[in-house]
Amino acid sequence: MNTKDTNTVVGKPLNRVDGYLKVTGGARYAAEFPVAKMTYGVTIQSAIAKGKIAQIDTKAAEQVPGVLAVITHLNAPKASGEKGGGHKVQVLQDNIVLYSGQHIGVVVADTFERAMYAASLVQIPYDEEKPTINMRDNLAKAYLPKGKIPGDEPPDLAHGNVNQGLAAAAVRVEQTYTTPVENHNPMEPHATTAVWQGDELLLYDATQGIFSTQKKVAEVLGIEPEKVRIMSYFVGGGFGCKGSAWSHVPLAAIAARQVNRPVKLVLGRIQMYGPVGFRPETIQQVSLGATRDGKLTALRHAGTSQTSTFDEFIEPVGKSARMLYACPNIETSHRLVQVDQGTPTYMRAPGEASGSFALESAMDELAYALNIDPVELRLRN
Repeated sequence: MNTKDTNTVVGKPLNRVDGYLKVTGGARYAAEFPVAKMTYGVTIQSAIAKGKIAQIDTKAAEQVPGVLAVITHLNAPKASGEKGGGHKVQVLQDNIVLYSGQHIGVVVADTFERAMYAASLVQIPYDEEKPTINMRDNLAKAYLPKGKIPGDEPPDLAHGNVNQGLAAAAVRVEQTYTTPVENHNPMEPHATTAVWQGDELLLYDATQGIFSTQKKVAEVLGIEPEKVRIMSYFVGGGFGCKGSAWSHVPLAAIAARQVNRPVKLVLGRIQMYGPVGFRPETIQQVSLGATRDGKLTALRHAGTSQTSTFDEFIEPVGKSARMLYACPNIETSHRLVQVDQGTPTYMRAPGEASGSFALESAMDELAYALNIDPVELRLRN
């Protein structure tokens, strides 16, 4: 037998390919690329959750030295629309406010500080409507999602007969579990640097999905995808929120084309809440039935989560229940409730994290009811 250690990887120190650049500050992120004649964009966000913009007074902002443009729905170019795929974006096409924090304007100036100051001077009175913010206030209007859950699976799936399995069970556990909204908030905020080169667009973007971003921006701007180039060498954390192109990305491109200069648009930390996704709130009912020796006879996992009024995102909480345990009768379902907030999105183990919390909590409660070790209960199933 050859006892010579031929292993060169496991347990051995390895240099990261990007390690040197990161520890020496040489790694450039989306907002750090030097571009000639750079300008700076700052978005104006809605201060209400539902209603209409009654009017916009931009005169004071436009008079700030160095301000190149104040773009709102009153002077923004008409977008070409979206063909589907990814989250729907808002690019200043009308005066409708769909959620608090929605981008309703962009100020472009020759310095970041001037853009920030000018944005603060824009006066916006609203025709406010009463919003629905709490999902629980709208549970009676929960509906079956139109689309499929991630993994191209139907929202509702069942095999066997769960009601019969529960009736035949020696021990039953039925509980409701809830999870709150969670925000990604990576160290690097969302950022886009937009540079037009003739009729072609170069975007340095903080994205986890360069091709989906390319497709979305091309659709909104009405140009061929081949004319949009996305550069994303490094991402300073994403955890799912940078998997889609949000509204600020095409807005940066629109602003750059309007001022005919490159535009850098970086969301402030407070702007990371609302317009760039989050893990949605969920309410989950889990029912388990088992024989006295701990074999599952039935498993029902019904999940309800929030989505926006203008888009649909399904938190697939039932995915784990579909495959974790051997059970003759399994039923999983997903329902959505519309609220006046931004659209949720993927976050680290979407569905599996929030869904397995509920399922595994119920399994622990079943183990207690059966007086069986929790690990042993899982091994038996």
